[in-house]
Amino acid sequence: MSKQLIILPFDHRSSFLKDITSQKKEVQEMKEMIYDAFLLSIINKRDFAILVDEELGENVLLRAKKEGIKICLPVEKSGKKELELEFGKDFREHIKKFDPEYVKILIRYNPLNKETNKKQIEVLSLIDDFCKKNRYKVLLELLVPPTKEEASIDNYDTLLRHTRTIEAINEIKAKIKVSVWKLEGFSKKQWEKVIQSTNRESKIVFLGRGENKSKVSKWMKDASQYKEVIGFAIGRTIFLEPLKEYHNKETSKEKTIKKISNNFNYFIKLWNTKKNINQ
Repeated sequence: MSKQLIILPFDHRSSFLKDITSQKKEVQEMKEMIYDAFLLSIINKRDFAILVDEELGENVLLRAKKEGIKICLPVEKSGKKELELEFGKDFREHIKKFDPEYVKILIRYNPLNKETNKKQIEVLSLIDDFCKKNRYKVLLELLVPPTKEEASIDNYDTLLRHTRTIEAINEIKAKIKVSVWKLEGFSKKQWEKVIQSTNRESKIVFLGRGENKSKVSKWMKDASQYKEVIGFAIGRTIFLEPLKEYHNKETSKEKTIKKISNNFNYFIKLWNTKKNINQ
């Protein structure tokens, strides 16, 4: 595994169709634009990867394979509250088709939802068994939403979420092998306890959750203090607004690609500065 892993995630499907355009062909074009921006920004192929789906990003995946770019391939259905596989029992063939470096799974898992979690663990175990046999690394994106009762707690995000995340990690790591955890941002003190809950051999990247530049920058500064956090996976914060402007015909394709690249460059530079990485 690389010493750092910087991912540009654009495997969004339902949110793309809801937040930008309902036209799938336009989304496919936009995903190629994001990939073009990614290529403008990467410093080397070793430390960078894309996370993109087959449904709306197949052309990008095929390009990336030809160009030697690391691929993280999602296997879950988009926009579901409970983990379901995008291609059902055929998920194995779709993974082998693109032979990614990482098989990515998104799961919404609050430890208090016992029955739901039992079903989700069964799905995770199915994927994990396949990945172990075929030597694929698992990249697990863990989101820990509040239960109905917790949703009324005003400070759930700052007070309870990290506790629930630790509980979730402990339950999941007992069932499957995770190479990289893709986690939400935490404060510096919260990161210490979250990191202690992961396996020693696993690493962490933090996600942006579509938050504004300032908030994600704060998360990055806190996360960068720990050697176990080897990178980030920031998507919508980087590309959403430029693509909305492009969709509304407020700017050109070339300028949109450049703007996305500039946004990505900002976080790459901030990360490298905080990690004291000399390129």
